Amino acid sequence: MSSTTDSSTPTPTPTSISTLIHNRNFWYIIGSILLVLIIVGGYLYYQSAQKKSKSAAAAGSSLQTTTVRQGSIVISASGTGQVVAAATANLGFPNTGGSSNTGNGTLTQLNVVVGDQVKKGELLAQEDNTNQAQALAQAKFNLAQLTSPAAIATAQGAVATDQLNVTNALQALELDISSVVYHWEQEIVAAQQNLTDAQLAAQASPSADATQKVQDAQNALNYAKQELAGSQAWYQKVYVPETFTATNPVTGYRSVNPPTDQAIASARAALALAQATLVQDEDLVTALTTGVIPDTATGTSVTALKQAQTALQTAQTNFNDTQIISPINGTVTAVNNQIGDTVGSATVITVSDLSRLLLTVYIDETDLSKLAIGEEADAVFDSLPNQTFKGKVTEIVPQLTTVASVPAVQAQVQLDNTTGTALYVGLNATVNVINAQANNVLLVPIQALKLLEPGKYAVFVMRNGNLTLQPVVVGLMDQSYAEIKSGLQSGDVVSTGLAATTQNAAAATP
Repeated sequence: MSSTTDSSTPTPTPTSISTLIHNRNFWYIIGSILLVLIIVGGYLYYQSAQKKSKSAAAAGSSLQTTTVRQGSIVISASGTGQVVAAATANLGFPNTGGSSNTGNGTLTQLNVVVGDQVKKGELLAQEDNTNQAQALAQAKFNLAQLTSPAAIATAQGAVATDQLNVTNALQALELDISSVVYHWEQEIVAAQQNLTDAQLAAQASPSADATQKVQDAQNALNYAKQELAGSQAWYQKVYVPETFTATNPVTGYRSVNPPTDQAIASARAALALAQATLVQDEDLVTALTTGVIPDTATGTSVTALKQAQTALQTAQTNFNDTQIISPINGTVTAVNNQIGDTVGSATVITVSDLSRLLLTVYIDETDLSKLAIGEEADAVFDSLPNQTFKGKVTEIVPQLTTVASVPAVQAQVQLDNTTGTALYVGLNATVNVINAQANNVLLVPIQALKLLEPGKYAVFVMRNGNLTLQPVVVGLMDQSYAEIKSGLQSGDVVSTGLAATTQNAAAATP
């Protein structure tokens, strides 16, 4: 009978297990196995925690998007305004008024009440002006006496006499010095004046033509002097012997007796006086017939006329100062006195032009760059909250003012047609001055814009489930939206970033 040997590992006996436990290598093996298990377990736990963390992060946020839409965008500066009249006249009597010229008078006539419509030039009120009326009447009479038809005829007669006197004085002088010498003397005077004028013109505007005119004038003056010298020689040799030689009827002796220098000077003076008198009287006739006194006019008659005109102007001014005349078309907005009151320079009547209402507007200084003349403005009055009035900026005060301790820019807005609306002076309004606006344009929230470089932007657009960076051209921007001029279409979905959600954030809490 044959036997089979079992080659498998023999079952340890109690004795062999005990021996194994006491073996040092056994413990090394067991320790190594435990260390490997700990490392692997820690790695798996770490991986699990990382996945939970990423899942929680993803669960705690969601992609926020918006749709590109069409709309309007407005860049404006806001402020407060108050209604003011286009023009206001506070009217009183000047301090020189009053019947006693003491600066105060008694109100004797009052033609208006508050609310009346008045025209420019209309008499509104009058104080006692008895003295002023009398003085005005006397001044008119005095001037009328000096300018009467008789006075004009007298002055015209004097001119005729003056002309004859000039003719006689000229003939006397020409007899003494000869008409030829007199002619060249006058030519020299005229040539000298022409030369002076040409020189002044050349100094003011130097040019070749101006220089030539100076030379021509000098040549003319030189020629006149040469002619005068020749005429004076002829005068001595020919004219004097022929004109001033006399024969004694008794002795027959012939003698030459030319005029003396004193006689010639006297003849020249007589001519000058006759000519000056003629000019004075001609100026007087001009003043009497036209009412305008020439600036160079002289003479006692002209002086008297000037004084009479001045007296009339003063009397008229004093009389006018006793009346209140409306300087504008408008509405009477205040009457501060009644008949019998003592009045002076203080305001008696106020007239306001309410045909064109204006707004005095105050804008914060930080919005100065948004403010310009000609810009449109919207106004909503506290008393009419459901109506918006249109207007334009017509004036910007070039100096800051202070409103409620805050620096502000003061501007003026001219309201458009307000016919049929009761807008009273002093009403308060909220005003928006429109610096720029775009209507019916593509809009996206400011958060969607990504700045690529100064002045260049892009947005993330959702296409086929993926975000794509799309460059865009941006127009106007306010604090909330931006105008997209190109790069997007209405209906495009763009990303505005990630937004945390309360539900998902709670689910992500481990």
